[in-house]
Amino acid sequence: MRREDFTRLQEFADYIARLERGYTDRIFHVLYGNAGNLQAWYNEANKVPDTWAGKMVISPKEPSAPWEQVGEIVITGLLNRNFPEWFPTGLPVGSETRLSSPDAVIHIDVKTHKEGDPDLDRTQDVRPEQISSDEAESYVEDKRGPLGDCPPKLPPYYVFGPNLLKVTVTAFVICVYQFDEAHSYQFLTRLQLFTVPNGILRAVGDYRDVFQAGKDGRSGHRYRINLPALADHEAWRWREIRYEAQGFVVTR
Repeated sequence: MRREDFTRLQEFADYIARLERGYTDRIFHVLYGNAGNLQAWYNEANKVPDTWAGKMVISPKEPSAPWEQVGEIVITGLLNRNFPEWFPTGLPVGSETRLSSPDAVIHIDVKTHKEGDPDLDRTQDVRPEQISSDEAESYVEDKRGPLGDCPPKLPPYYVFGPNLLKVTVTAFVICVYQFDEAHSYQFLTRLQLFTVPNGILRAVGDYRDVFQAGKDGRSGHRYRINLPALADHEAWRWREIRYEAQGFVVTR
């Protein structure tokens, strides 16, 4: 595959969109097929609280322990086990997990929220290092204009050699947990997966309603993805698995 194989930008964008949906579906199917294992692995720490309780810095405003690494470890481990044909690629910029397939470089970042967080189900902060630009390295924009202190830092695609173009796919897994303060349990309640449109898609389509200023303002280093707006463009871009008393269900 070469960039020159596409005579029109829209044709290239259509190819990228098909890849994004294909990889999003594959990742979601793995999350769903292993949802029971993920819940068990995520909740494993509750069996040995003496090994970690009091050993992490606790915010005075937040009684639960920092739980980001828990989600990162179990999701990354699951992906590596289930996609052995995707190899870790040594790229210095990108999300926590950077995997290379025959036609894509897949960046996957794991986010953590506690049930009741005000941003949950509404927006998610992302960094320029976690999403792709267009070919002109344009800034991300909302309806008012440019956002952030720099354009996205990932390319829309990588060219590793002649006929070896790989599209950049940027996905995020959100682990949502409930905190049982009386027993100091922190257990998984939901998994969400969302995929941000590649910069080429944003160059040919209007995704400005998907982006919002981050908590540091319009010129801050982070911006927010509006998840309902993202799903309004393509419903498959934001999916959810919710745990219930007798198993789990797909709710998005």
